[in-house]
Amino acid sequence: MDNNEEKDLQLEENVPAKKQSFFSRKINAYKAKRKAKFESIQNQKLSDEEEKKVEEKLEEANKEVSKSKSGEKKKRIRSIIFFIFNIVLVVAILLWNIYTTDDFSPLYFAGIDFFYIFACLLMLLAIQILDITSVHHMIYKKTMRSRWALSFKSMATSRYYDAITPLASGGQAFMATYLTSRDVPASTALSIPIAKLVFQNITWVIIAGTCLVLSLTNGMSAFVSTTSIIGFILAILMIAAILFVSLSKKLGKGLVAWGLKLCVKMRIIKDYEKSYAKVMGVVEDYQNIMKEYSRSKFEIVFQIVLHALRTVCLYTIPYFIYLSFPYAHNANFIGNYGDFFIYTALIELAASFIPLPGGTGMNEITFTLLFQQYLGGATFWALIVWRFCSYYYYLLQGIGIISYDTIYGNRKYKWVKKRLQLRAESQEFRRTQIENFRQERTRRRKKTKKLEVKE
Repeated sequence: MDNNEEKDLQLEENVPAKKQSFFSRKINAYKAKRKAKFESIQNQKLSDEEEKKVEEKLEEANKEVSKSKSGEKKKRIRSIIFFIFNIVLVVAILLWNIYTTDDFSPLYFAGIDFFYIFACLLMLLAIQILDITSVHHMIYKKTMRSRWALSFKSMATSRYYDAITPLASGGQAFMATYLTSRDVPASTALSIPIAKLVFQNITWVIIAGTCLVLSLTNGMSAFVSTTSIIGFILAILMIAAILFVSLSKKLGKGLVAWGLKLCVKMRIIKDYEKSYAKVMGVVEDYQNIMKEYSRSKFEIVFQIVLHALRTVCLYTIPYFIYLSFPYAHNANFIGNYGDFFIYTALIELAASFIPLPGGTGMNEITFTLLFQQYLGGATFWALIVWRFCSYYYYLLQGIGIISYDTIYGNRKYKWVKKRLQLRAESQEFRRTQIENFRQERTRRRKKTKKLEVKE
C-alpha cells in the first residue's frame, strides 16, 4: 500500500455501519427531513415583483431607522422632557400618597416579603422567555436555524424602541433592520415583527375586552372606566378596519381613501398619496401574514397561547407586589387576584391611546386610582416596582443591548461570520480534495488492473 492510499483511507474515515435503534432511525429521519427543508428554503427564490416589494419595504424600514437615528438630538431632548415629566408626576403621586393616607411610611426593607418580589422577577423572566420563544419559533420555521441569542437581542431592541416612541410604534422597523443585519432573509425579517404584532394585538384585545366587561359589573372610578372604554373601542376599530380592508379590497380601498381625505381636510396629514400607499402597504402585510399562517392552525394556536401566557404573567405582577407588603398577607387570594388582574388590564387599556412613550402619565394615574384602596400608604412604592417591571426594565435592557453591540457585539458578529465562512470554505475544500482523490484512485486501480490482465 503506497502513501497515497494510506492518506486516502485517513481522509475517507470508513466506519462500518452500525445497526440503528428505533429512536436513532427516528432522529436520523427527522434530521434528513430538516436538512431537505433547509435546502429547499435556501433554494427558494422570490419572483422579481415580490423581490422588488421586499426591497422597497426593507428600504422604507431602513429609512425609518436612519431618520430616527439622525434625529437623535431631538429625540434625546424629547426623552429628557418626558423623563422630567415622569419624575414630576411620580413626585406628585408621592406627595398625594403622603397627605391622603394615614399609614404612609418610608420604605423599610426589613418589612418587605422578598419572596413575592422574587415572584415578580420570575414573572418578568417568564415574559422574556415567552417573547423570545415566539420570535425564535418564527425565525426557525422560516430559516430552519436555531438562533436563541438573535431572538433575545432583536426582541430586546424592539421592546426598547417601543418604550421610547409614541404609541409604541417604533419597535417593528428596528427589529426588522436588526434581523437583516444578522443575515436573516429580508422577507422573513419584515414578516416576523408584523406577525408578532398581529398575534399580540388579537390576544390582548380578547383578554383586555373580557376584563373590561367584568369590571363594568363592579363599582369603578368613572375616570378609569371612561379611559378604558375609549382605549378598547379604538383598539377594536383599528383591528376591525384592518380586517375589513383585508377581506374586502374594493370597499376597503374606498374606506381608506375617504378616511385619509378627511384627515387631509382636518390637516392631520399632509401628503395623501404617501399616506395612502403606506396604509395599503400595512394592510397588504397583514393580509399576507394571515394568509400564510392560516395554512397551519397549529402555528396560530401556538402563537396565541404564548401571547396569552405572556399577558397573564404581566397582569399577575401587581398582585405579587401587593403581597410583598406586610399588611397584605391575610388577603383573600382568589378574590383579590381577580381584582388585580382586571385592574391591570384596565391600566393598559387606558394608557393604550396616550401618545406618549410607555403611556407615561396615564399608567401612573390609573394605577394609583385603582390600587390605593388596597395598598394605602404603600401605593407609591408599589407603583415604582410596577413601572420597573412594565417599563423601566425594557429601557435598561435595550440600552444594555445597544451599548454592547456598539462596543463589541457588532464587531464580534463580523468575526464569527468570517470564521464560519472560512470553515465552510475549508469543509468544501476538504470535500473537493476527497472527491478528486477518489477519482484519481479509481483511475489508478483501473490502470493497475489493465496492466495485470496484459501480464
